[in-house]
Amino acid sequence: MAKYILVEMGAHFDTVLRPRLKKVAYSADWKDGKPTKRSSGISHGFKYLRLESYEDVLNNLQLPEVESDLLGTAMGQDYQLGYMLDVETRDSLLSVADFHKPFDYQLNIATDSSGASTPHPIDLVETFNYLIGLTVEHSQRDLKTGYIKLTGTLPTGEKTLVVWRDCEKIGYEELEKLCKDWNLTPRQKEYDLVYLNGDHNLPSLLEELAKDGGTTRELRLRQIEPEFLEKMFESQ
Repeated sequence: MAKYILVEMGAHFDTVLRPRLKKVAYSADWKDGKPTKRSSGISHGFKYLRLESYEDVLNNLQLPEVESDLLGTAMGQDYQLGYMLDVETRDSLLSVADFHKPFDYQLNIATDSSGASTPHPIDLVETFNYLIGLTVEHSQRDLKTGYIKLTGTLPTGEKTLVVWRDCEKIGYEELEKLCKDWNLTPRQKEYDLVYLNGDHNLPSLLEELAKDGGTTRELRLRQIEPEFLEKMFESQ
């Protein structure tokens, strides 16, 4: 199975490039706008990812009000684009609080050159998959209940479970019930690593009785928030 990545910019992606891709996938031979040999097509699955632009990121930053004679100078601009963007405005772009309701996260995306913008949903779930390099093998979505559950493999070979939840819909008790339904306890041997957003009170250690061998099993739990922010903003 062949895989490839195309990168394009501009509105003509929707009007020109995407229709061309669909046509060539359907048939390699066309005449007068109609396919002449449908059997020459190639089975395809497309996935479209829209990346925010540098300008969109700047539009979503909230700069603190700083009065200084330097800000209007070249040195002041270097300070704003360096220290202020990297340190003082980080939480205005993405903060731990945004993970409390991760399916509602939005950014203001520019709609024209005059500076007008509208809020658009941003897929934190998909972004995290790319950040950690997760090859997704199965996805279960139940947004009515308030969760997305993904299983897959990391580049290290570790079998991984990633659970995203709306923390207002799924609190401690609801999460505990879901984990029981999924048999997600230190006894499980299916996953090497489990990622979970929000606070929780799930047990991560299980000390078995001596009659069972007297061993200690660990459920490797990691919070999504610190890993997401670290990989999102790492400079290297």
